[in-house]
Amino acid sequence: MNASRTAPNRPSPARASVTHGAALHFETVGLPDDSPVPLRIRPDEDTLMRVIAGVVRLTVGNVERVLAPGDEAIVPAAHPHRISGVGGEARYVMGFRAARML
Repeated sequence: MNASRTAPNRPSPARASVTHGAALHFETVGLPDDSPVPLRIRPDEDTLMRVIAGVVRLTVGNVERVLAPGDEAIVPAAHPHRISGVGGEARYVMGFRAARML
């Protein structure tokens, strides 16, 4: 057996460690109850959100979007936003990267 070959189903160490400065975070959200949906803000990081399961309502400022599985949205740094489920539980992944200053 060739010792330099990577085992099946195991990513190479170089590929597994490359993030290009992004961090991933998985969340599950349900329907909002009577309390207001929490306001989120990441002052120094852009957020990329991708829905994995269910339906999500993303509100940025006065703009509301309904996202289904596979849909993505970008929330620029310092933009307050709210995330809630629509019709039940929903799962999504968010990636964060330092905002580029011009």
